[in-house]
Amino acid sequence: MKQREKLVRKIIPVEIYDMAGLERWLADIAAQGLHLVKLSSETARFRRGEPTPGTRFGLEIAGFYGIDPERNAAYGEAGWTYVTTLSNLYYVYRAERADAPPLHTDPVTQGETLTPLIRRIRHRRFLLVLWLLFCFRKTLVKIATQPWMLGQYLVLKTGLFLTLMILLAGWAILSLLPQTNMIKRWKQMRRQLADGIPLKEGRRNRVPWVVTGWCATALLLPLPILVGVVSAQSVHKLSGPEEWTFPHVTLEQAFHGEADITLDTPQMMTRYNTRTASLLCPEQYDWWSSGEVRSDGYSGNAIVAVDFYRTRTDWAAEWLFSSLRTEEAHEPEQFRKNQEQFIHPTVLTVHQPLQAVTRPGLDSLEYTILQYDDDPPNHIYLGRRGNQVFRLLCRGVPDQAECLELFLAQLDP
Repeated sequence: MKQREKLVRKIIPVEIYDMAGLERWLADIAAQGLHLVKLSSETARFRRGEPTPGTRFGLEIAGFYGIDPERNAAYGEAGWTYVTTLSNLYYVYRAERADAPPLHTDPVTQGETLTPLIRRIRHRRFLLVLWLLFCFRKTLVKIATQPWMLGQYLVLKTGLFLTLMILLAGWAILSLLPQTNMIKRWKQMRRQLADGIPLKEGRRNRVPWVVTGWCATALLLPLPILVGVVSAQSVHKLSGPEEWTFPHVTLEQAFHGEADITLDTPQMMTRYNTRTASLLCPEQYDWWSSGEVRSDGYSGNAIVAVDFYRTRTDWAAEWLFSSLRTEEAHEPEQFRKNQEQFIHPTVLTVHQPLQAVTRPGLDSLEYTILQYDDDPPNHIYLGRRGNQVFRLLCRGVPDQAECLELFLAQLDP
């Protein structure tokens, strides 16, 4: 079995747009006995051999449809041998004959070849932006169409929000900014060549930046997986009343224990009775108490539902409350849009807009009524006290105001 050849790998110390610098560096490496085999945007691979001090290298702008065989043959007759292609940007040629003419003799003509290269990188940058928008399309569309959701994303899903921001920043730094810089430099080089001034090599100081980019990529790649694992672990299903340590009101309390209540089973409420956490809001409860009720004054379905949040700071609670209030105000409009897809849509029959309610001991309290079809009306309270935010929904209960009082009595002072 033929043993695989071991190549020497080196980080390219010059910027990719520095054509003169890259040609000079490759020549210096050849003089040390390392002969180019392959190039990428950050590294080069060499085969060990005898030093060739007189070797020169030349770069030709890569064509959109690949290398031109006729031009390649003409370069070969002139003493230039094709070696490799660098990231679909340059064709790399090597000349070992001392009498081989320079690959480019006219700066103006060489400058004109940069135009299609600049256009190609612009297209590549545009495709990167489209790819990014596609990856985050659901989140971006929701924020664009429902901007008030931004507050909820930041407070209730801090990890996800920060991950999105870090990935956006990392992508901009590692991909978008370098491409933008390349376009800028190539434009400068094109103007210089158009004035008949040959290119000069730049500094060889790129290695630390390449290593930093590798380290940043290594840190960014596992971030979505890590956040996904942590987010999954942060969702806890409440097993029973022993875990109901947050403010709540049961149907038994709402009916004073004087009704025949058949509670819905946990299997019927898989989305509810959970506790989640985030950096800014370590306590988030989504809790329902629902079932069929038979009493002297009512027979049917009844619900008491609580969304309760305890944030780390008052300002986070205020921001969350404002977001929830705006979402509740837009609920009828969003509901109608969602129902348009159904043949027999549910109809919003009663809508009382949100109105502020003065209640001592609360920083804010809002009240609204929503009724769908012939179901009992939903009485909804949104409130805040300090770092505590809540949404209390009552349906089919004897006295929703009494439920509110029972609930408020359990809030922290």
